[in-house]
Amino acid sequence: KTMKKVLFATTALIATAGFASADVSLSGSAEMGISGGDASTAVTQFHQDIEVTFKLSGATENGLNFGAAIDLDEAGTSGAGTDVADDDGVAIFISGAMGTLTMGDTDGGFDWAMAEVPTGSGSIADNESSHSGWNGNSGLDGTHDGQILRYNHTVGGLGFAVSVELDDTSGATQADSIIGVGFKYSVGDLGIGVGYQTGEDTGAAPRADLTVTGFSLAYSMGDYSMGANYSQKDISTDADEETHMAVGVSYSMDALTLGANYGQYDNAGYVAGADRAGYGFSAGYDLGGGAKALFGYETTSKHETKTSEDSTWSLGLSMSF
Repeated sequence: KTMKKVLFATTALIATAGFASADVSLSGSAEMGISGGDASTAVTQFHQDIEVTFKLSGATENGLNFGAAIDLDEAGTSGAGTDVADDDGVAIFISGAMGTLTMGDTDGGFDWAMAEVPTGSGSIADNESSHSGWNGNSGLDGTHDGQILRYNHTVGGLGFAVSVELDDTSGATQADSIIGVGFKYSVGDLGIGVGYQTGEDTGAAPRADLTVTGFSLAYSMGDYSMGANYSQKDISTDADEETHMAVGVSYSMDALTLGANYGQYDNAGYVAGADRAGYGFSAGYDLGGGAKALFGYETTSKHETKTSEDSTWSLGLSMSF
């Protein structure tokens, strides 16, 4: 009976969208397995997760494309803005010959341009990208309410983006916006990314000026993918800048995919000598039909507050629908 209701509701939704000449698609994923490790917070336990995403798209008569994506496990009302509630997990766009304008829970110009290092197949607990040396190149995104307006355009192998994230607090407590720019260039199997962001922190006055600069390289050669990135983050109230570097490689052979990466921070949190680093590994086997068997492992090789290594692992199945 429940399945009949779901099917009827989905059919009605698609039929209603048809009157507006729009397309509605539904996708999702599920995970099940076990995770654990020797870190203080890594209790051996069962793992399960599910994600559902709606994608909406349409086109105007003069050739503009528009649409939205809604990640249901992230979507909701959040943020401390006084004028409007912010929707996490929601991004809306309109695009045409002159580029794409996106607003919502999306990447700023820095993150848009910077390539993450390869991680392989991934794992159900994201171990390969959760060690102490990992950096997803988010830059200054999320300094304010996390809602970003970005314009990007690509001509041939060259792409560029500009973005802004507003502080939606009012009055004297309002901080300067986070402004980002990014450039991407691809030639053959080589991709180059350069990003820059600047703005103001939301702490007590006098507020700190923030900047982050970075570049990345990504290269594919047959079954191999390799990458490296570097970034430097500065804050005007501290003398020491935070730097980060990472390298990674991924290899695929038939249904098997392997990946390994290493990342390192120097002066983490702008504290002199506060260094940390970590390794991440993943292995996956494609079972076909959207199902994969996945294994992940990570270890922290050094940390300013730890005298021994910590590690976590996970093993299980992922299913895409």
